[in-house]
Amino acid sequence: MTVSVKPLDAPLGAEIVGLDVRNITPEDSKTILDAFNQYHVLVVHGPTINDDELVEFGKVFGHIEKARKKSPLSHRDDIMVISNIRENGELVGSLPDGEMDFHFDRIHQVQPCKGAALHGLEIPSEGGDTCFANMVRAYETLPEATKKRIEGLKALNTFTYGATKPDGKNELGPHAIHPIVRRIPETGKKSLYVCRLMTDHIVDMPADESRALINELCDHIENTGLIYAHQWKVGDIIVWDNRCTSHARTDFSDKERRLMKRVTIGDTVPPLQ
Repeated sequence: MTVSVKPLDAPLGAEIVGLDVRNITPEDSKTILDAFNQYHVLVVHGPTINDDELVEFGKVFGHIEKARKKSPLSHRDDIMVISNIRENGELVGSLPDGEMDFHFDRIHQVQPCKGAALHGLEIPSEGGDTCFANMVRAYETLPEATKKRIEGLKALNTFTYGATKPDGKNELGPHAIHPIVRRIPETGKKSLYVCRLMTDHIVDMPADESRALINELCDHIENTGLIYAHQWKVGDIIVWDNRCTSHARTDFSDKERRLMKRVTIGDTVPPLQ
């Protein structure tokens, strides 16, 4: 079956139709890589696959990084398990419960990742949606005065592993400084690069002014029709470009199990202005 790309009725994203994720041809790889650069988020509806197959699929987009924490639910050290499942009272995965604010993966590190592929295995009956914001369009729709104001600025980004809200962070934890507008190498487009969860302050700007500007930018990102909310089905795989999308999670019941497995796609190019 020929692989095709079907744009979502949303501010970003496309569904990949007819793809056998267990048997990807060179032609398939080119199709989905082109779609990745154009649409930023790819959705594949399919059967559940095993961890080895998920890793091989992720390699289409780049090299796969090791997970920060190994889980007893995977034999691989490059599979990140995101789950609220507990065995003998102990969590077997990361980021277990509830709502999570918009963020970029690993923006708090000197070399953030390029993207990720997330596979849904057990899905609650309601909630637990993953929301993606189009940060290219977020930049493009800023007022011209704001674009000029933020040109060349950089921000400190911090994170405490497991935090889902800014007030759960430790500002002395892992941190990195990046431009608040970054350029995507493949397209040359500019992407807004700040987020509610991890961006701490703008460098060389008074604290009150910095916080007001970050809040202004985050409000713009989250309230201007820039978001696609994915309602998961078992077997779904979502791949996102972490350089030009931020993502969040909606709340869900802690009485229901949620199990996702993820591979992290590494990058070799730091955020460029």
